[in-house]
Amino acid sequence: MAVFVDDSVEVPMEFVKNDEIVLNLSIEACHQLNLDNDWISFQARFGGIPRKIMVPVSHVLAIYARENGQGMSFPFDAGKTNKPKEKNPADDEKLKASRPSLTIVK
Repeated sequence: MAVFVDDSVEVPMEFVKNDEIVLNLSIEACHQLNLDNDWISFQARFGGIPRKIMVPVSHVLAIYARENGQGMSFPFDAGKTNKPKEKNPADDEKLKASRPSLTIVK
């Protein structure tokens, strides 16, 4: 699986080349594979170190077989990717104010 890498993708950055990474999704290579409508996540070893991989489905560039290179590619526009929102301190205050709190009653 070829993936476009930006801030929303959680992969080992030392293996990223030209904002892309190719991930092996074979049974031997990945564990706890979870394919959702929005995210693909699994655990894999990179250089013997286990890592958690999380990829938004919108960032998948292609899926193909390593044996013969056949597969399919998907249209992708890097300009349309969801940029992480900047944190607004006022939002944190609203969240704290709206949280329920417990008190001890004797």
